[in-house]
Amino acid sequence: MATSRRNFLKHGTIGAVAAGVSLSLADRIAARETPETPALPIDNGAFLDRAAFESQLNTTFLIGEKNAQVGVRLVKVTDLGSRATGRETREAFSLIFRGSNASPLRQHTYKIEHKKLGEFSFLVVPIMSGDKSVRYYEAVINRLHG
Repeated sequence: MATSRRNFLKHGTIGAVAAGVSLSLADRIAARETPETPALPIDNGAFLDRAAFESQLNTTFLIGEKNAQVGVRLVKVTDLGSRATGRETREAFSLIFRGSNASPLRQHTYKIEHKKLGEFSFLVVPIMSGDKSVRYYEAVINRLHG
């Protein structure tokens, strides 16, 4: 049976919208990120927002599992934008970490530990740099939509 481009686009769009709606509902049901809690709470009642990470610049984060953790230093927090949504402000930002060449990390979602911020998981991606003596990694946090 032949499928026209029009039908393919129509059904593909409907499928993509349905998948997006179901993922959004799944996140809310699982209580991951709702409009009432836009950032990850940490033990002291604060949230893992841009300000929390900016307060920990030049401190060490441990990335990986207990038996294979790699220490990296948070060297830069970049604001990628924000928007007000009624009672709250949603934000997007990136974190740049510097690590050793001795223990390179590959792109992966890692458990990350910090003595003040606690434990959380982010996708960590190696990034290119002109400085070949160390490795740099980036995690992008985007809470603008949701």
